[in-house]
Amino acid sequence: MSSTSESSVPAPQDGPRLSAGDAFVRAGASGARTTHPLATIPLTQLLYLVGFLPSLLFTLPAVERLAEEAGSGAAIALGVAALPVQVLLPYVPLWLWLRFYERRSFFASTGLGFRWRALAGLLWGTAAAMVFIAAWVGIALASGIAHVEGVWRFGGDGPLAVAVGAVYMLLVRIVMIGIEEQLFRGWMLQAVGARWGRTAGVLLSSVFFSLFHFTFIGFYLAGGEPHEAHWILMLNIFLWAVFAALVTLRTGNLWAAVGFHAAALILPMAALTVAIPDSAADGKGLWPLSEAVGAVVVHLPEPTRYTGGVGFAGLFEGLPATGALAVMVLAAWWWLRRGEAAAHSSS
Repeated sequence: MSSTSESSVPAPQDGPRLSAGDAFVRAGASGARTTHPLATIPLTQLLYLVGFLPSLLFTLPAVERLAEEAGSGAAIALGVAALPVQVLLPYVPLWLWLRFYERRSFFASTGLGFRWRALAGLLWGTAAAMVFIAAWVGIALASGIAHVEGVWRFGGDGPLAVAVGAVYMLLVRIVMIGIEEQLFRGWMLQAVGARWGRTAGVLLSSVFFSLFHFTFIGFYLAGGEPHEAHWILMLNIFLWAVFAALVTLRTGNLWAAVGFHAAALILPMAALTVAIPDSAADGKGLWPLSEAVGAVVVHLPEPTRYTGGVGFAGLFEGLPATGALAVMVLAAWWWLRRGEAAAHSSS
């Protein structure tokens, strides 16, 4: 098995020094063979589904049955006990594919190497998520579709308990989201980029990442349903994916994208919190107003597809997200170009 790291692929002896993005894409071909870009399209769905089947078929039904028979306390205990299996098993099918078909390293070559850059990337991604959340809220407040409901509102639990719970949820989400980033921003981006160029890699991985959220069969097997297709949400997920891909090419690893992805879903429910009316909150991704806690609680009184708050995609819904993500994509593109110009000028 190859142990080549995404940040340690050497440049040719007589050629220019590789940028982080070039090294990242090249690391995708560090094994004995590569997967054809077109094959990654169905395989991302298949590998993800196989990884989640044990939870979909056994763990989740068991928790539901236990909640009915023994109460919510026992169900919560079982859910916590089964959590490591739920969040780690999805990695296994891709590991098997990379280990035995492509014959390359699983974490390092796909951008999830465990070095100091992992922590730095997670912190950087969390900071970027905070900028995104602040921009979303700022646009919503400026346009009049939301207003500040309260400040330092933590109820009986207090800020420490809320902070501990938020950190726990954030860590769990980081592990859960890592496989999505590895499949699309790692494996697919590398496969397409190596054969058809990095621009194609960014665009195709972003398109199919967006479609994945509306077509994944696992939603139905779990007794739920995928995101409701709407052009704003589809555009926003695509823009987010482009931003994550550009940041991945700039940093040479997936950690900043993982941090952003996780924090942008968790922090709007515990820190700078966006809430919707109780009557509209059933099964949604934002808190009902009566349960909302956070340093600042922002109320979205009339959630729609254009304002956000009608589905379970959190702040990735609505036109405020479109504006914030469009600016962040441009900033990431400029950051990537600037970094590569510096790398080439120093070679």
